[in-house]
Amino acid sequence: MTFLDATPAEIATASGIDGLGANEAQAAFLAHFDRSRVSGWLSGATTPPSASNGAEPGYFRYLVLTALVSATEDGAGENKNFRDRLGKLLKADGSFNSVSGVNDLWRALDDWCKHKRAAGEPYRRVVLPSSYGNANLIGYAVRMAFPSWKDRSALTGILRALQPAVRRSPVRLTQELTRSHHAETLPQALAEALRDFQDAVRAGNRMLLGHRFWRLVENIDARLSDEDRSGREGRWRLELRFEGYELDLVRLTLFRGGDVQNRVPSWEGALQDLEARPRATLPRALAEALDQGVLVLFEAPGLTWVADDESLPEDVFAMLIARDDSNARRWRLDTTWHPLEGSWSRSGRLDGVALSGLRKSLGLEPMDTARLVDLTLEGGVRTDRTAWLGRPRLLPTVQASPTSTLSVDPIQSAEGVLTADGRAPSWDLVANGPLSGRWRLRVIEGANETEKIVCFEPAARERWEFPELGDDFEAERDVAEVNASPRKPRSGGERIAEFPPALDHVLEAVYAGPSKGWPEADLIPLLEPAMPCKHFVWDFLRGLAEAGWLDPFIRKSWRARVWKLRPPALRQIASDRIVVTGAIGAEARRRLGDVVAAAGGNLSFLRGVSDWAVPFPLIEGCAVEELPPKLVWPITVPERPRLQPAPSCWPLERRSERGRKLKKVWSFEDGLFLEPKDHTSNDAVRLERLERERGDDRDVFRVTGRGDSFLTSSLTTAILETYRRLRRPLFAWRNGRFQRLTRTGHLPLEIARSLVADASQTSGPVLLGDGSWTYDYPADTSNAEWVARALGSAVQFEGAGTGVDLLQGVVESRRAGSRLIWSEQYSREI
Repeated sequence: MTFLDATPAEIATASGIDGLGANEAQAAFLAHFDRSRVSGWLSGATTPPSASNGAEPGYFRYLVLTALVSATEDGAGENKNFRDRLGKLLKADGSFNSVSGVNDLWRALDDWCKHKRAAGEPYRRVVLPSSYGNANLIGYAVRMAFPSWKDRSALTGILRALQPAVRRSPVRLTQELTRSHHAETLPQALAEALRDFQDAVRAGNRMLLGHRFWRLVENIDARLSDEDRSGREGRWRLELRFEGYELDLVRLTLFRGGDVQNRVPSWEGALQDLEARPRATLPRALAEALDQGVLVLFEAPGLTWVADDESLPEDVFAMLIARDDSNARRWRLDTTWHPLEGSWSRSGRLDGVALSGLRKSLGLEPMDTARLVDLTLEGGVRTDRTAWLGRPRLLPTVQASPTSTLSVDPIQSAEGVLTADGRAPSWDLVANGPLSGRWRLRVIEGANETEKIVCFEPAARERWEFPELGDDFEAERDVAEVNASPRKPRSGGERIAEFPPALDHVLEAVYAGPSKGWPEADLIPLLEPAMPCKHFVWDFLRGLAEAGWLDPFIRKSWRARVWKLRPPALRQIASDRIVVTGAIGAEARRRLGDVVAAAGGNLSFLRGVSDWAVPFPLIEGCAVEELPPKLVWPITVPERPRLQPAPSCWPLERRSERGRKLKKVWSFEDGLFLEPKDHTSNDAVRLERLERERGDDRDVFRVTGRGDSFLTSSLTTAILETYRRLRRPLFAWRNGRFQRLTRTGHLPLEIARSLVADASQTSGPVLLGDGSWTYDYPADTSNAEWVARALGSAVQFEGAGTGVDLLQGVVESRRAGSRLIWSEQYSREI
């Protein structure tokens, strides 16, 4: 802390009270003081405790008061004398005669912060002025107080006359303020702060968001933006993320005003929903960009593309979102355009400098060479406002400036080993095991140093509430159930003592997510670095859904998907055996172990089909009736859905082809959707993906050939119906398991959950020896027959009358590119 902003406006901001005016904030603050106590502290008669005492420095408010004396223009009179102004503010008779203890209070605060920092506490370092001139009694107070009311008033008058784009650009603003007609009107302290800031910008420093001059500029700019009643010139930030297996679904999030920093969206939706919004409700620059049909976004951490109220920096990569009739589509750019929604397309990754000519033709602000940054943490999982989940490969990344250096140091309570890997401006935090405690991140850029204390927790707090999502979402469904019948589960297979470490880390990250679920666009980038293979995350999440850990929900108004935790429950599988279902994190498992031990039982875990399938906690030696009151978890009984044979078991689709266009065609060879122009298959059955032109609803999948045209919004259902019509197996049953023969595809969620519950063993992805993977479901003979009757020739089960023999299954699986299944299974049987 090199300065203390105690202007009434800053006090109002610090109060956190919405709508509190500057004058009201000053009056409320001053109401806490009386003359005798102020006199005692500022005269030195009352001395602060020693730093080693550990007591909170309650005298800090008196230091804020001394800064307010210089900062306010209301109620302190016209006299510049510190003692007179203090007396006026406190409505005391006359001035304060003795302020000889002010400098000592600042030194005491400096000592206290040093002591706390040495103990690992997250406090700033106080940097006192090297000299306080002739003011040997109040010099620190005078020099630490910035800005004064005259400084703020003078700069406000200048900034009010400037365009927002100028006052938000460090380079353009410093150029403007150093012009002679402005320079002559700046107070001395403000001129010194401006000079120091300009020198740092010219030196190439970018870690300047906390500089006293820029803090003042941003504070004034926020107030000036509030004066614009329409709010169209205020702060804004538009974030774009691609989601879905093929990353061709677009999610847009708009932040406005103070919510830009607080990360509270003012709007979220699809691209064409944004285009359809009344222009008067949008920031002016964004509205103009939509009218021109061109959005220019720059690359940000976390697979995010951003447009905001600042000018595009020239040292970044950019991307264009353009309408077919826009100037951008006619501009000569070395890029490939990819269709999005309606008439909109996106470019590839472009060098920001390459867009200079296009931006000029669009009338956009010139590119800025100095976008200021701060030491920030991106990604990872927050467990609290100031804490992060400390699990390997799921830690946040550190962002700073391109010319900075980073050091990471543990402080007293830290447990584990934490290092940084990478180079400026981005570093990955790396750990080989769970972390706990605090670390100090120190970034040095030139002569400037920025610090942040980061706290890691090895586990998230146990969840006690699982709020519903509301009517805006609908659960995914893959089959239409006639009704259901209760089932008595089996007691499971192999027991293990604990979760596999890699799986445990990932599950804890999922468990620590938002209370109302993980948006898919946030969850996928978080988990991918911790996955063993590319695209593995999609099968992993499906396994969590089938295990009853997560529920997938689709937003009704557009195509966003949310993965929501399911609450824990108890399921009795034998007289003395109980399985726990639902999402339970490390702390919940610890409490479960304590409860079971106190009841005289034992806790272990039932292994899933692989180390990437979540195990079921198994309680033995306890009566199930004893546990719900202690665990606050209900007892449930699994049910098997009664199904008509396909296609009669598929859900009735309420959506139609109307308002949708052909987007992609399924490739059986590649196991994914391809552009129609790239699809050359001559299969008798065709699977197509139809996209809503406005992007405001789920995709619909159409199956044609060998029967009437079939529509569904479930990809799982669509793939199964396609394989059923082709009489080609998607899954083959061997040795008590259904195993996938292709790159993708799953059993219906309702069927999968029944198989998992019946076997007390979870399904999931299974890694193979060469690094590829397949997908397995547990199924005894009875369950295999049930699945074969329901899904027909989409699954292979000998003796079930499916009409698919072994050799045919081998041939079809080879056509689908599943040669590994041939080498590991069919070779033994042929």
